[in-house]
Amino acid sequence: MRVPRAVPRRRGSGPARPEPVADQAPPARAVPRPRRARAPRTPFVLLVVGLLCGGLVSLLLLNTVLAQDSFLANELRNDTKRLRQEKQEKKNRNAQLEMPGVLAGNAEKQGQQPDWERARVIVPDGSASRAASGGQKLVGREQTEGTGR
Repeated sequence: MRVPRAVPRRRGSGPARPEPVADQAPPARAVPRPRRARAPRTPFVLLVVGLLCGGLVSLLLLNTVLAQDSFLANELRNDTKRLRQEKQEKKNRNAQLEMPGVLAGNAEKQGQQPDWERARVIVPDGSASRAASGGQKLVGREQTEGTGR
């Protein structure tokens, strides 16, 4: 129970002291004022520790997922590299099979012979092919009189 002050507080340098009121008797026994109850620390500490543990677990999970993605990306990179090498090998093999000597050898195995008399030139504009000689004489191969050649 509080007792009202008879004299208002002074604004000064020190704390204000209550002056005893004449009609009131001083209390026989001073009753200690109850202290403010402090909030318990345990729930707060548990909350902080729980948040730290949760953050640590989430970071570990995130790291694991990123590591899995890294392994997958590395595997895909290796597959792409292998497929590019296979493509290059096949391209080289096809280029070797299209060489004139190989084509001629394969044609002979199939019983085909070159037809030197009807050699045709393929014109790139898509018009009909024409004979290679087409009435032209070979340069440097003119017949010389009296030689029979």
